[in-house]
Amino acid sequence: MTYRYVELAGARIAYRVSGSGPALVLLKNNRRPLDHAISAYLAGRFRVFQIHPVGFGASDRPNTYDFGRIGDQVLAVLDHEGVERFGVWGFSQTACMAAMAARSTSRAHALVMGGVVPIGMVTDAEMRRLEREPRLPRPALEFWRAYRSYDWHHELRCYPGRRVAYMGTADPAFRRFRKLRPVLEGIGVTYLEFEGLNHTTCGLGDASADGRRVADRISTQMLRATPSGGGP
Repeated sequence: MTYRYVELAGARIAYRVSGSGPALVLLKNNRRPLDHAISAYLAGRFRVFQIHPVGFGASDRPNTYDFGRIGDQVLAVLDHEGVERFGVWGFSQTACMAAMAARSTSRAHALVMGGVVPIGMVTDAEMRRLEREPRLPRPALEFWRAYRSYDWHHELRCYPGRRVAYMGTADPAFRRFRKLRPVLEGIGVTYLEFEGLNHTTCGLGDASADGRRVADRISTQMLRATPSGGGP
Protein backbone atom coordinates (compact mmCIF):
# COMPACT_ATOMS: atom_id res chain seq x y z
CA MET A 1 0.00 0.00 0.00
CA THR A 2 1.49 3.34 -1.06
CA TYR A 3 1.11 6.79 0.45
CA ARG A 4 -1.88 8.91 -0.32
CA TYR A 5 -1.48 12.67 -0.55
CA VAL A 6 -3.58 15.76 -0.08
CA GLU A 7 -2.38 19.32 -0.64
CA LEU A 8 -2.83 22.26 1.71
CA ALA A 9 -1.34 25.73 1.19
CA GLY A 10 0.90 24.41 -1.58
CA ALA A 11 2.42 21.54 0.46
CA ARG A 12 1.63 17.85 0.11
CA ILE A 13 0.62 15.91 3.24
CA ALA A 14 1.42 12.18 3.13
CA TYR A 15 -0.73 9.60 4.89
CA ARG A 16 -1.67 5.93 4.92
CA VAL A 17 -5.02 4.33 5.77
CA SER A 18 -5.88 0.87 7.07
CA GLY A 19 -8.69 -0.94 8.85
CA SER A 20 -12.31 -0.01 9.44
CA GLY A 21 -14.35 1.38 12.30
CA PRO A 22 -14.17 4.69 14.19
CA ALA A 23 -11.53 7.02 12.77
CA LEU A 24 -8.23 7.13 14.64
CA VAL A 25 -5.42 9.49 13.63
CA LEU A 26 -1.86 8.50 14.50
CA LEU A 27 0.59 11.35 13.90
CA LYS A 28 3.86 10.13 12.40
CA ASN A 29 7.12 12.09 12.22
CA ASN A 30 9.36 9.70 10.28
CA ARG A 31 9.38 7.94 6.93
CA ARG A 32 10.81 4.66 8.24
CA PRO A 33 9.45 2.32 9.29
CA LEU A 34 6.66 2.70 6.79
CA ASP A 35 3.96 2.13 9.41
CA HIS A 36 3.75 2.44 13.16
CA ALA A 37 4.38 -1.12 14.34
CA ILE A 38 1.10 -1.25 16.25
CA SER A 39 -1.03 0.16 13.42
CA ALA A 40 -1.99 -3.24 11.97
CA TYR A 41 -3.20 -4.35 15.40
CA LEU A 42 -5.21 -1.16 15.87
CA ALA A 43 -6.70 -1.56 12.40
CA GLY A 44 -8.73 -4.46 13.81
CA ARG A 45 -10.77 -1.90 15.78
CA PHE A 46 -10.32 1.43 14.00
CA ARG A 47 -9.96 3.03 10.62
CA VAL A 48 -6.37 4.14 11.19
CA PHE A 49 -4.96 7.24 9.50
CA GLN A 50 -1.18 7.59 9.82
CA ILE A 51 -0.61 11.24 8.94
CA HIS A 52 2.79 12.90 8.42
CA PRO A 53 2.66 16.63 9.27
CA VAL A 54 4.29 18.95 6.75
CA GLY A 55 8.03 19.03 7.45
CA PHE A 56 8.15 15.43 8.66
CA GLY A 57 8.21 11.92 7.24
CA ALA A 58 7.07 11.63 3.64
CA SER A 59 5.33 15.03 3.56
CA ASP A 60 6.71 18.12 1.83
CA ARG A 61 9.30 20.42 3.38
CA PRO A 62 8.43 23.96 2.32
CA ASN A 63 10.53 27.01 3.05
CA THR A 64 8.31 28.15 5.92
CA TYR A 65 6.30 26.27 8.54
CA ASP A 66 3.17 27.06 10.51
CA PHE A 67 2.83 24.33 13.08
CA GLY A 68 -0.25 25.95 14.51
CA ARG A 69 -1.91 24.49 11.39
CA ILE A 70 -1.30 20.81 12.16
CA GLY A 71 -5.01 20.56 12.92
CA ASP A 72 -5.81 21.99 9.48
CA GLN A 73 -3.55 19.36 7.92
CA VAL A 74 -5.36 16.56 9.74
CA LEU A 75 -8.73 17.95 8.70
CA ALA A 76 -7.60 18.27 5.08
CA VAL A 77 -6.85 14.53 5.05
CA LEU A 78 -10.06 13.56 6.81
CA ASP A 79 -12.21 15.83 4.63
CA HIS A 80 -10.65 14.20 1.57
CA GLU A 81 -11.54 10.77 2.98
CA GLY A 82 -15.05 11.77 4.06
CA VAL A 83 -14.45 11.47 7.80
CA GLU A 84 -16.07 13.80 10.32
CA ARG A 85 -15.23 12.76 13.90
CA PHE A 86 -11.94 11.23 15.02
CA GLY A 87 -9.65 10.47 17.91
CA VAL A 88 -5.99 11.46 17.73
CA TRP A 89 -3.08 9.63 19.36
CA GLY A 90 0.59 10.47 19.48
CA PHE A 91 3.64 9.25 21.36
CA SER A 92 6.69 11.28 22.36
CA GLN A 93 7.04 14.25 19.98
CA THR A 94 3.93 13.21 18.06
CA ALA A 95 1.92 13.30 21.30
CA CYS A 96 2.55 17.04 21.30
CA MET A 97 1.59 17.17 17.63
CA ALA A 98 -1.63 15.34 18.52
CA ALA A 99 -2.38 17.95 21.19
CA MET A 100 -1.80 20.74 18.68
CA ALA A 101 -4.27 19.08 16.31
CA ALA A 102 -6.93 18.33 18.93
CA ARG A 103 -6.98 21.82 20.41
CA SER A 104 -7.84 23.34 17.04
CA THR A 105 -11.06 21.49 16.18
CA SER A 106 -14.25 20.29 17.83
CA ARG A 107 -14.17 17.27 15.51
CA ALA A 108 -11.50 15.56 17.67
CA HIS A 109 -13.49 13.70 20.32
CA ALA A 110 -10.45 12.19 22.08
CA LEU A 111 -6.77 13.00 22.56
CA VAL A 112 -4.16 10.47 23.70
CA MET A 113 -0.68 11.67 24.67
CA GLY A 114 1.89 8.97 25.43
CA GLY A 115 5.53 9.14 26.53
CA VAL A 116 5.60 12.86 27.30
CA VAL A 117 4.99 15.16 30.23
CA PRO A 118 2.00 17.01 28.74
CA ILE A 119 2.44 20.22 30.73
CA GLY A 120 5.81 21.97 30.92
CA MET A 121 7.23 20.27 27.83
CA VAL A 122 9.78 21.44 26.76
CA THR A 123 11.45 23.34 29.60
CA ASP A 124 13.40 26.54 29.06
CA ALA A 125 16.66 24.66 29.61
CA GLU A 126 15.67 21.94 27.13
CA MET A 127 14.73 24.56 24.57
CA ARG A 128 18.08 26.29 24.93
CA ARG A 129 19.80 22.97 24.23
CA LEU A 130 17.62 22.43 21.16
CA GLU A 131 18.43 25.90 19.88
CA ARG A 132 22.15 25.08 20.10
CA GLU A 133 21.90 21.62 18.51
CA PRO A 134 23.27 21.89 14.94
CA ARG A 135 21.97 18.44 13.91
CA LEU A 136 18.35 19.18 14.81
CA PRO A 137 16.29 19.55 11.61
CA ARG A 138 14.67 22.95 11.26
CA PRO A 139 11.10 21.60 11.16
CA ALA A 140 11.62 19.95 14.56
CA LEU A 141 13.01 23.16 16.05
CA GLU A 142 10.16 25.21 14.59
CA PHE A 143 7.63 22.72 15.94
CA TRP A 144 8.93 22.97 19.52
CA ARG A 145 8.93 26.75 19.31
CA ALA A 146 5.28 26.61 18.25
CA TYR A 147 4.30 24.06 20.91
CA ARG A 148 5.80 26.19 23.67
CA SER A 149 3.73 29.18 22.60
CA TYR A 150 0.61 27.60 24.15
CA ASP A 151 -0.37 27.29 27.81
CA TRP A 152 -1.00 23.54 27.91
CA HIS A 153 -2.54 23.54 31.37
CA HIS A 154 -5.19 25.87 29.96
CA GLU A 155 -5.50 24.06 26.61
CA LEU A 156 -5.94 20.60 28.17
CA ARG A 157 -8.36 21.90 30.79
CA CYS A 158 -10.52 23.54 28.12
CA TYR A 159 -10.39 20.71 25.57
CA PRO A 160 -13.91 19.21 25.62
CA GLY A 161 -13.06 15.68 24.42
CA ARG A 162 -11.68 12.73 26.35
CA ARG A 163 -8.04 13.21 27.37
CA VAL A 164 -5.62 10.39 28.17
CA ALA A 165 -1.97 10.69 29.20
CA TYR A 166 0.23 7.64 29.78
CA MET A 167 3.81 6.54 30.27
CA GLY A 168 5.81 3.43 31.18
CA THR A 169 7.28 3.36 34.68
CA ALA A 170 10.77 2.65 33.25
CA ASP A 171 10.69 5.75 31.05
CA PRO A 172 13.42 8.27 32.04
CA ALA A 173 10.76 10.99 32.29
CA PHE A 174 8.44 8.93 34.49
CA ARG A 175 9.19 10.61 37.84
CA ARG A 176 8.42 13.99 36.34
CA PHE A 177 5.25 12.56 34.79
CA ARG A 178 4.04 11.07 38.10
CA LYS A 179 4.56 14.38 39.92
CA LEU A 180 2.11 15.89 37.46
CA ARG A 181 -0.61 13.32 38.20
CA PRO A 182 -2.68 15.50 40.60
CA VAL A 183 -2.61 18.36 38.10
CA LEU A 184 -3.63 16.15 35.17
CA GLU A 185 -6.43 14.43 37.04
CA GLY A 186 -7.54 17.79 38.42
CA ILE A 187 -8.24 19.06 34.90
CA GLY A 188 -9.98 15.87 33.80
CA VAL A 189 -7.15 13.94 32.11
CA THR A 190 -7.18 10.15 32.50
CA TYR A 191 -3.74 9.26 33.88
CA LEU A 192 -2.30 5.81 33.08
CA GLU A 193 0.95 4.06 34.05
CA PHE A 194 2.34 0.90 32.44
CA GLU A 195 4.46 -1.01 34.92
CA GLY A 196 7.97 -1.91 33.76
CA LEU A 197 7.66 -0.46 30.25
CA ASN A 198 10.20 2.02 28.91
CA HIS A 199 10.02 4.69 26.21
CA THR A 200 10.37 2.05 23.49
CA THR A 201 8.13 -0.73 24.78
CA CYS A 202 5.33 1.70 25.68
CA GLY A 203 5.32 3.39 22.27
CA LEU A 204 3.58 3.07 18.93
CA GLY A 205 6.67 1.36 17.54
CA ASP A 206 6.23 -1.80 19.62
CA ALA A 207 3.90 -4.55 18.38
CA SER A 208 5.02 -7.12 20.96
CA ALA A 209 2.81 -8.36 23.78
CA ASP A 210 3.77 -5.22 25.70
CA GLY A 211 2.77 -2.96 22.84
CA ARG A 212 -0.52 -4.81 22.39
CA ARG A 213 -1.23 -4.49 26.11
CA VAL A 214 -0.81 -0.72 25.83
CA ALA A 215 -2.89 -0.63 22.63
CA ASP A 216 -5.72 -2.63 24.22
CA ARG A 217 -5.95 -0.36 27.23
CA ILE A 218 -5.75 2.84 25.21
CA SER A 219 -8.24 1.48 22.66
CA THR A 220 -10.74 0.85 25.44
CA GLN A 221 -10.41 4.48 26.49
CA MET A 222 -10.75 5.65 22.88
CA LEU A 223 -13.82 3.52 22.22
CA ARG A 224 -15.46 4.85 25.37
CA ALA A 225 -14.88 8.31 23.94
CA THR A 226 -16.23 7.52 20.48
CA PRO A 227 -19.60 9.21 19.96
CA SER A 228 -22.54 7.26 18.62
CA GLY A 229 -22.14 7.13 14.89
CA GLY A 230 -18.53 8.28 15.10
CA GLY A 231 -16.13 7.68 12.26
CA PRO A 232 -16.91 8.18 8.58
